[in-house]
Amino acid sequence: MNVIGNGFDLYHGLPSSYYYFGCYLIKNDPEFYEKIGRMYELNHLKMVGPSIAHHYDYVVENIFWSDFERHLSKVDEYFVVDTSVDDLDLEYPDPVEIELEHDKNADQLKKKFAKWVRDTLDFESNYSLIKERLLNSSDLDLSNEDYFLQFNYTHSLQKLYGIEDDKIYYVHGECLGDDGGELIVGHGNDSRIQEIKAVIEKLDEKYDFTQSSYNRINEYRCLLSYIHKLRKDVEGCKMGCSYFYDVIEGEVENINLYGLSLGEVDIPYLVQIRHRWPNAKWTFSYYSDSSMERINDVAKNSLNLDEGEYGMFKFAHTLSRDVCSEIVSIRGIDEYPGV
Repeated sequence: MNVIGNGFDLYHGLPSSYYYFGCYLIKNDPEFYEKIGRMYELNHLKMVGPSIAHHYDYVVENIFWSDFERHLSKVDEYFVVDTSVDDLDLEYPDPVEIELEHDKNADQLKKKFAKWVRDTLDFESNYSLIKERLLNSSDLDLSNEDYFLQFNYTHSLQKLYGIEDDKIYYVHGECLGDDGGELIVGHGNDSRIQEIKAVIEKLDEKYDFTQSSYNRINEYRCLLSYIHKLRKDVEGCKMGCSYFYDVIEGEVENINLYGLSLGEVDIPYLVQIRHRWPNAKWTFSYYSDSSMERINDVAKNSLNLDEGEYGMFKFAHTLSRDVCSEIVSIRGIDEYPGV
């Protein structure tokens, strides 16, 4: 069985790094990009020119967008909390129901993410270019005799290697239809959710039936709702994976990982596979030597694999960047400075 991560699409030259999602937001909805920048305290604007006659250009903060999903739980709580109804100088003696704009931003972010995948990545012309420029010099051999656990949203397996749909399971959703399909994007930081719940419990204990006290509780509830909406339901996704594993006939002898970052949110899926097929040999791809330490850590400490039960292979192509640059040009993608 093969496990496919974002590095697989990057290997083939698709501009699927989250840096390009940041660029997409700047071009298509700069107001929302600035809002995200404020919510997460990002460097999203850079002053250009002398102080007395300057202007601002958009930039993309590398630390945030390089690990976009993991950072989604780290919204600046004071940005949300400080937009209190108290600031509106309301004088009602009783608590009032308020609806903070930030509670809606999670849905908007997910919709824009799905639209980015649809508008930028999953194009027939992209796959045609990859076939023409890159596949002939790639030694990657994939076939319909295998099964594929797909963490990406694109159809690169089908379009580039002719893999049949029933051999693929999309863990986080598949890019389909005009709305990009129901894609799952988010973090796995349950500890952050518990921290906010603890704050709400303390505020509830001190509730004095005043408007300001009620508003303070409601603000943190909105913050909790925002972060919860952007949480990946790992257990629900694992259940879907389990159904997929049920259709696999026979014993799986090899587990091959292509371009999976091995983030904390990935580990539960790998543990599930390990328990399902405890005798399988694992092979991890790496892009740079710096990734090898992480692979060893996950293999030994998370999956309890002995040295003889796993291996590694270099997964990079010399033409990936050239193909990516061509796709960026063809798709009319604007690139912005990283900081």
